[in-house]
Amino acid sequence: MARIGSVLLATALLWGITSASAEPVTLVTLGDSLTVGDGDEAAGGYPSRLLKKLSEEAPGSTLENLAQSGWTSDDLINTQLEPAVAALKAAPGNAPKLALVWIGSNDLFGLYNYVCPEDYRNDYARCEPEALQLFTNNIKTILASLKATGARLYIALLDDQSKRPVMRNPQLRRDSYDKITADDVSRMSVQTGKYNAVIRELAASYGATTVDFFDTKIFETSATLSEDGNHPNGAGYEAISEIWHQAVGAAVAR
Repeated sequence: MARIGSVLLATALLWGITSASAEPVTLVTLGDSLTVGDGDEAAGGYPSRLLKKLSEEAPGSTLENLAQSGWTSDDLINTQLEPAVAALKAAPGNAPKLALVWIGSNDLFGLYNYVCPEDYRNDYARCEPEALQLFTNNIKTILASLKATGARLYIALLDDQSKRPVMRNPQLRRDSYDKITADDVSRMSVQTGKYNAVIRELAASYGATTVDFFDTKIFETSATLSEDGNHPNGAGYEAISEIWHQAVGAAVAR
């Protein structure tokens, strides 16, 4: 009987350990169409998929997706930052609260489709460094504001948009961004590297974790892209959600 009792006790203790759940997570996502989920057949993009994964580990987790398609880092500050801060401050004090930022795609597309040709008459020596400084200032503002809420911060490294089919294919490029030339595509690749350097530097300064989409092939292959050659499809967003999940997993387990 003593042996049976010991086995039952050990089994009960083991069940208690394996059935324990993490505290519910407050998840706030900010960004553009990649966070809205444009191109996703099932709708919802990566945030809803990430919430599902987190809810399996931390039941009761919630999502506030504030992203807007077409938004730049300027737009994010003007429309998403205040509600994001409010949502994070209202989160339960003892539970993990996570702020995920993915912004910069439209800063780059807009730079070469509108800003340089229209505002600077293609004076790249002026428009590129000034755009980089604006992006730097915006990322500082975003991270500083989110850090003040006590949330754990995560920010995406941008993919090289020059490798997306919408940029590689001249017809797709003309249909979507009629002022971006083949030379601009090469410039965009270089500028992306500079934006990512800013993201890495400021992430380190504000204690944010960088989430790497620069070294993925998600935006280069038809298996993970929608027909527009620009946004992921459902399979692409599933892969994206897994990358985010790997990044935030440690925070949820605490």
